[in-house]
Amino acid sequence: MEPAPSDESVKYSLRRYLSMKSAFSPEFSPDDTKLAYLSDLTGVPQIWMTSLSESRVPQQMTLDDERVGFLSFASKSERIAFGTDRGGSERFQIHLLEDGGDSVTRLTDDPKVIHNWGDWSPDETAIAFSSNARDQAFFDIYVQDLSDRSVDMVHRYDGNAYPVSWSPDGSKLLFEVTHTPFNHDLFLLDLADKNAELLTQHSGDAAFYSPTFDAAGKTIYCATDKDREFAAIARIDLASHELEYVYAEDWDVEGLSATEDRRTLAFTVNDGGASRLMVWDLAKEAPEDLTTPKGLVGGLDWSNDGRKLAFSLSSSSTNSDIWLYEFERQGSPRGNLSRLTSSSTCGIPEASFVEPELVKTRSFDELEVPSYLYLPKAATPPFPLVVYLHGGPESQFRPGFSPLIQFFLKLGFGVLATNFRGSTGYGRRFTHLDDVRGRMDTVKDAEFALRHVLDRYPVDKRNVAAWGGSYGGFMVLGCLYSNPGLWAAGVDIVGISNFVTFLKNTGPWRRNLRIAEYGDPEKDKEFLESISPDKNAHLIKSPLFIIHGTNDPRVPLGEAEQIAETLKKLGREAHLMKFDDEGHGLVKLKNRIAGYSAAVEFLMRHVSTSRQGAASP
Repeated sequence: MEPAPSDESVKYSLRRYLSMKSAFSPEFSPDDTKLAYLSDLTGVPQIWMTSLSESRVPQQMTLDDERVGFLSFASKSERIAFGTDRGGSERFQIHLLEDGGDSVTRLTDDPKVIHNWGDWSPDETAIAFSSNARDQAFFDIYVQDLSDRSVDMVHRYDGNAYPVSWSPDGSKLLFEVTHTPFNHDLFLLDLADKNAELLTQHSGDAAFYSPTFDAAGKTIYCATDKDREFAAIARIDLASHELEYVYAEDWDVEGLSATEDRRTLAFTVNDGGASRLMVWDLAKEAPEDLTTPKGLVGGLDWSNDGRKLAFSLSSSSTNSDIWLYEFERQGSPRGNLSRLTSSSTCGIPEASFVEPELVKTRSFDELEVPSYLYLPKAATPPFPLVVYLHGGPESQFRPGFSPLIQFFLKLGFGVLATNFRGSTGYGRRFTHLDDVRGRMDTVKDAEFALRHVLDRYPVDKRNVAAWGGSYGGFMVLGCLYSNPGLWAAGVDIVGISNFVTFLKNTGPWRRNLRIAEYGDPEKDKEFLESISPDKNAHLIKSPLFIIHGTNDPRVPLGEAEQIAETLKKLGREAHLMKFDDEGHGLVKLKNRIAGYSAAVEFLMRHVSTSRQGAASP
């Protein structure tokens, strides 16, 4: 048996893993000679620029201590719109970067208000965005004139409205309304008479993603699951509102992106968690696959001449970088693929990173539940295990790059990441199985997946911990109280501890969206209280470590404070670590290092790798 690593060596190793860098969200310059993108090279995401010539020396364009949340490069001028918030508040302000970075202008300036980026007008004299300036619960749509900075509310909406793009002639604005997480509508706003025309009349739930105009401005292409199990590509005739599906698979289509002339589409297919990148010359009958390394593809952006496609790509063994596909001609699937950026792995060899095994299990009701299981390369079984529980719950664990998971593997832990019911990526029915009264079935799914792994893999049954953030934080708490004997410890990051208090105190712009998923805090109060961890804390036996940002607008700090206080009153071990300059999760590198170092130290006290080699009971 190898000796246990010292606390200092563990902290140093974790710092190296968490300090690995990533690049994402590429945007072409107007002349297609440069790419702007986001990178966390400084510890928080900032805008960087790189030339597409052979001399590719990235230049940092923004110099803030807070994150840049989005960027959009104008297509006719050397200007970049971008957004920043403060302390994880998610109240993004829009800025304009000009003159090669010499000039930064704040276009919005109200730290109490959220600003959602929309689009540049075709002539780039104005921008569109939505904000909740009128009422914190609602997002209205605005147009700002960039010459005099005047702002005009062009559409008032008592709900969540988000501008998407201008029509090619600049007379109309396409916007999306989110009624619930999986029920959307598209509207076309006439900017002259301010009339908003509904384009997507439907019954039941239907989501519409990545809508884009055709060249004539008479048709919209989008990804939608209207009357379908999986999202597919459809086109909507703006005159008749008729929707016609033009490409479909038994997986979700994602990330639809059109060339400037709207003649070619690029998109990805979520094939069991991995991405397949496809390109479609609309003059042809069907799209064609592009060959890329296996992994997750996102942030698709076309060059203005339609000859290049930039995107981010990561995998379980490769951190996120910007890749470039250069086509022989527009719409041709043939071309050259290159990796444009090389983000640092801090000297950790890629060969040491572990790829997961896809494990499928049957839950209590015979539902097939997919999970990804990572087992350490250089450790002696049986392994301690971290059950990694994703947030959302309308999300999906996908095998992209996770420095934290790779660190656990380096330390000798196995990691099990389960896509319990309610996860996206497996069809409409699967996603809705956890709604309201089905909430605790997600916990059962995680337990069944865990028992399957404990029975079939060299995992130490006495050394299993739960780790999760946001909804995954609730999952940690739910697992600890529903089956206390399975767990040696838990780490809850910005998690929900009581659904009633959470729904009452979450940001007002989010409340109705969350009620659709979890239930009504008045009508369903008795049920929500009955399943809330804070009301079942007496069942929790395992020690718990909690991390929370004080500025969290989604899951307020009170959720962490009440479960910690309740457990301490019961004589249980509970540690709460708060960060005054963070919100819904840890964004800043210094805070990730501090928070995760403390959480890992906690885990190693209770789920010890030093007991490797001991026989499982």
